[in-house]
Amino acid sequence: MASLLLTTPCSLAIEAGKPDKLFSNTSEMQITLSAPWRDLKKAIKKDIRYPATLTYTDTNGQSQTISVEVAPRGITRRFKACSFPPLKVYFDKEKMKGTIFRGNKSLKLVTYCQKHSRYEQYYIKEFFAYRIYNLITDFSFRVKPLLVEYKDSKQASKGITRFSFFIEDIDAVAKRNKLEKLSADRVLSTELDPEQGSNFSLFQLLIGNVDWSATSRSADTTCCHNSRIIGSGVNQSPKYAIPYDFDGTGLVDAHYAAPPNGINIRTIRQRLYRGYCVHNSPLPMAAARFQQQKPAIKRLFTDAARLDSKTRRRALEYIDGFYAIIDSPQRFQMELIDKCRR
Repeated sequence: MASLLLTTPCSLAIEAGKPDKLFSNTSEMQITLSAPWRDLKKAIKKDIRYPATLTYTDTNGQSQTISVEVAPRGITRRFKACSFPPLKVYFDKEKMKGTIFRGNKSLKLVTYCQKHSRYEQYYIKEFFAYRIYNLITDFSFRVKPLLVEYKDSKQASKGITRFSFFIEDIDAVAKRNKLEKLSADRVLSTELDPEQGSNFSLFQLLIGNVDWSATSRSADTTCCHNSRIIGSGVNQSPKYAIPYDFDGTGLVDAHYAAPPNGINIRTIRQRLYRGYCVHNSPLPMAAARFQQQKPAIKRLFTDAARLDSKTRRRALEYIDGFYAIIDSPQRFQMELIDKCRR
């Protein structure tokens, strides 16, 4: 089966005698994940870990099966939109030494949500949202595309195979940028790195995301809402916001998504710039970076074999809408510079 993307070079050095690490390239990986899915779904409100097995083919062509644990995670997809929730996969870090999963203690897994094929299109686009930001900056979560067969370990019924993807852990993002994960209730916009803050805000505009904060937390988490903070220390600046969770964006255009309360837009496809005014100075330079990467960003979608033609066309049209804004000096001034958050 053709892979979703061509393998791309990575700055991580390949350790002698060991397979590539999981996020060292973006080639698609096929795995089988077996767990008591019916039990998990019945107790969906409980944060219970369930025993599971993960089977994959190693670089020598040998089938390998490892023991893991899985647990449901998230809010909207877990409790409202999906019959199958996003997952957290837990690894025995010591036992992963020498495997493609080495260095990982746990990873978020974006799953298939519902059986209908249109849902798969949502999460392929969400995967590419992460890949867009990888093209802009290393201050981003890497993702690994997967073709996963989900089999119930307690049922004899046939499993279901769907596109899914792993998301890099925040500790790994911090480590490769020679920083650390930070926990705080609040971050000042003036503490954020101006260059990366501009990248962050423009990226959110590109994908049509308004459901985020780089300075304050949501009700039950530390800072920040749909972003994580890394830096040299809690009391040191600059700090860097790393965005995640993009199924509620205009690019993904999930039918269950709606603008959050307090945001004055009618649909998630409507763009609204929510960047901070303190980052206006480096904003033109950040825009130039996005303009330089435009061919590569659009190529992600034109080369994506798993996207159907209608989804691909709508995604490319939506991306073109972003470039119509930043390519126009008048619109750039009126819709970004003049609309920034003070």
